[in-house]
Amino acid sequence: MSDETTLGKMADNPKQDKMLNSDKMIHTKPKEVPTESSKEETKKNEEKDHTNALNDGIYGLKYNELEVLAKNGETVENFVPKEGKKKADKFIVVERKKKDINTTPVDISIIDSVTDRTYPGALQLTNKNFTENKPDALITKRKPQTIHIDLPGMGDAATAEVENPTYANVSTTIDKLVNKWHDNHSGGNSLPARTQYSETMVYSKSQVEAALNVNSKILDGTLGVDFKSISKGEKKVMIAAYKQIFYTVSATLPNNPAAVFDKSVSFDELVKKGVSNSAPPLFVSNVAYGRTVFVKLETSSKSLDVEAAFSAALKGTDVKKTGKYSDILENSSFTALVLGGDAAEHNKVVTKDFNVIRNVIKDNATFSRINPAYPISYTSTFLKNNKIAGVNNRSEYVETTTTEYNSGKMKLINKGGFVAQFRVQWDEVDYDAAGKEILTKKSWDGNYQDRTSPFSTVIPLPANARNIKVFARECTGLAWEWWRTVLDDQNVKLAKEIEVSLWGTTLSPGGSIEYKN
Repeated sequence: MSDETTLGKMADNPKQDKMLNSDKMIHTKPKEVPTESSKEETKKNEEKDHTNALNDGIYGLKYNELEVLAKNGETVENFVPKEGKKKADKFIVVERKKKDINTTPVDISIIDSVTDRTYPGALQLTNKNFTENKPDALITKRKPQTIHIDLPGMGDAATAEVENPTYANVSTTIDKLVNKWHDNHSGGNSLPARTQYSETMVYSKSQVEAALNVNSKILDGTLGVDFKSISKGEKKVMIAAYKQIFYTVSATLPNNPAAVFDKSVSFDELVKKGVSNSAPPLFVSNVAYGRTVFVKLETSSKSLDVEAAFSAALKGTDVKKTGKYSDILENSSFTALVLGGDAAEHNKVVTKDFNVIRNVIKDNATFSRINPAYPISYTSTFLKNNKIAGVNNRSEYVETTTTEYNSGKMKLINKGGFVAQFRVQWDEVDYDAAGKEILTKKSWDGNYQDRTSPFSTVIPLPANARNIKVFARECTGLAWEWWRTVLDDQNVKLAKEIEVSLWGTTLSPGGSIEYKN
């Protein structure tokens, strides 16, 4: 059928005419084929050497290193400084104080989601994402990159050049260096890790992130830190981080910024990809490989010795010899999380026995074929001057401490050969909604009544009793000194049992206060 016949049939079809003339009809234009002149211009741009202009552009960036690396965490405005909770025969005081933390770690923890932009020789941007451990990669055409692994005995074989330093190529080169060490230099031996250790009590997310240089995803997601219970004073938690480094891979620092880029890369290209005064370029100078063990110690104990007990356990002290620590640890739970190494064996362990945690820390703390290394932290430098880029963590947090007081009783005894009178007074403490202390005056209903020997009685004291005062006097029978003071203690401690005793004669009375717990 001829084209004319076809067109004629189409013209006889009103529906087709309407469709062809509709605004909804898709009209296409033939693709323009690049001319020889445009191809030549592209080729010239690729061959053009932008080295000097690129150096000038990066050297010309104006920024304050402290400001572009500042990470402002939480700010604390309103909080209740103190609150009291009555529970059976106990009184629990939750005290909160505003604190500040400032740290500048130069090694940044690596999480799974950022390994492809935190490898040796990688380029990054200094921006908010970098300070939050979510770095933006600066991807462009690169010159070959030299890397070095610090495994012992390798000599010159520890250095290699990566022709095109992408994540995949650098990772492959590192694997080859590691296998070369296993095959030719390890002697079949394992390599002990270099261990870095840090610990902190937990009060808030930003506080722990700053103190341990750890991502919050690990804290509340994997370790299961209950920040709400901590802020209420219901739980006390300590986290320790054991960074066990098997080896470090370093990228050779450039003599000038342009030394890492292909000569065809222009400063304008970098600007289009995000480089600016507020986001200068960074260079990942080294990456530590090994494994990280996080240990969470958690208890509901209200003891003031919790932090000391946890620290003692982590340092390997025999806490069984210290009763007060032993009691705390027996009422605690422990969680260990292992990242890297043969993590299949100890990925996450929850136990009541801290010896199990000690074994997790010790096990697989050596590098071998069956216990491979994992990227755990990296250090970046400014491309402009090779200065180390340390994130300036600044955060406020509320330190919560919980103190538990138990009720007690006071026993009054008169064994002396005289008429005695006692006066017992105390304050009962509580806190209003704003955390302000409220003191209510209390006194024994038997104050100043005559008590002849033998006399004994017990006064119950509530757990929130404070400022306990005891006064006792005896009748001498002397006209010029009818009453003589035997005891006057304005600062009696609340204890499980307080024994106040009087003895002696009218002219030679005696008294004492003893505490029994």
